Amino acid sequence: MNEAGSDALHLLRWGLRRYRALFAACLLAGAVLAPYVAYQLTEPADAEALVVAQRLDMNISALPRYGQAVFNNGQVAEAVAAKFGPPARGGRIIPDRVSLVADQDSIVFHVIGTDPDPQTAADIANTAAGAFIQALNAPGVGVGAFTLQTPAAPPAPRGAGLSRVLAVPVGVAAGLALGLAVVSALLVARRPVIDGAAAEEATGVPSLGTVTVPRTRHGRVALPHQFRGLVPVCRHLLALPTSAVVVASRRRDTGIREQVSVAIATVLARVRDVRFMGPSRLAAMVEEHKPAANRPDPVEDGPTGAPVPLTVVESSEPLDLVQPPLSTAVVLVVPEGMAAAALRAAVVEHLGGSAEARLLMIRRGRWVRGMRSPHLHMAGQEQEFDTVGSADNAWSRR
Repeated sequence: MNEAGSDALHLLRWGLRRYRALFAACLLAGAVLAPYVAYQLTEPADAEALVVAQRLDMNISALPRYGQAVFNNGQVAEAVAAKFGPPARGGRIIPDRVSLVADQDSIVFHVIGTDPDPQTAADIANTAAGAFIQALNAPGVGVGAFTLQTPAAPPAPRGAGLSRVLAVPVGVAAGLALGLAVVSALLVARRPVIDGAAAEEATGVPSLGTVTVPRTRHGRVALPHQFRGLVPVCRHLLALPTSAVVVASRRRDTGIREQVSVAIATVLARVRDVRFMGPSRLAAMVEEHKPAANRPDPVEDGPTGAPVPLTVVESSEPLDLVQPPLSTAVVLVVPEGMAAAALRAAVVEHLGGSAEARLLMIRRGRWVRGMRSPHLHMAGQEQEFDTVGSADNAWSRR
């Protein structure tokens, strides 16, 4: 038995392969979002231009309120928008990009431009100060005369946040951590069963092993030699003291079950007289690829001397599953990664009451062409095999 740590690492590796698209999305999100967040977290620069009253014709105590009214009347905002474009979504030019500070009892106005780029902040402040001076001087006598005392200069760079160049590797590392966390959370929530030993431990039902089922186009069935791990499973089935094998699964796994049933029946037909019960198109495939002469096991001869046939039933219909209990073995097809709770529910639904109950773990393989119709002969499968073991050796040499 493997240690708990190695089992956890094996499960994590499987989860990373299974959810690789989600894991890659987390990595990409980290690499893309980190520079954007770094840009948003960078503290913007402030540049200040000073506007002073050369001559003041009004009461100095009213000057700050008057300056604020003139600054906010729209002329300053229009000048800044015309040169630097409209503000970002949801933002305002005043006070987000430019603002005014008017001290009480002072003839000096502070026009402050704000932008992440220091030079742009200075340009905004000078543009706003020019428009502000023009608006202040428009009334003429009665208010006063105003001029630019000190133009804005680009401020020294502040202690910026995370560098954008450094943000990319940091984002990738954050995406890696996020991907691992998401995959781990999925594995903890689903508790997938990824091998026969884990399935047997979760249900208490013996496992026949793991078979790799090739992927085929709709309507095709893979050739038996393309199923890795199938021959040892057939040896275990031949050793069972039953004359009927029912291959069952959940409805959502019907396609996999059909492929496995046809492959098992075709292989067993090389050493036993096999009767296949299932959809007519699958039965036709099995009949088409049966060997010319079966070689029945003499131990299975009946009272009359005739060999006892081995029945393979492909179905999950309740009525088809009602077979003679003392002579029936039920094989439940279990896809790799099936949640433990779903597996236990499937065992309760499909197994029980039979002489033998087994689990068969299924792993999806690569794409192959497979059999298209009962009239398509299996290339290279015309030779006779004395035993299933010799078939295994022949297929392994392909």
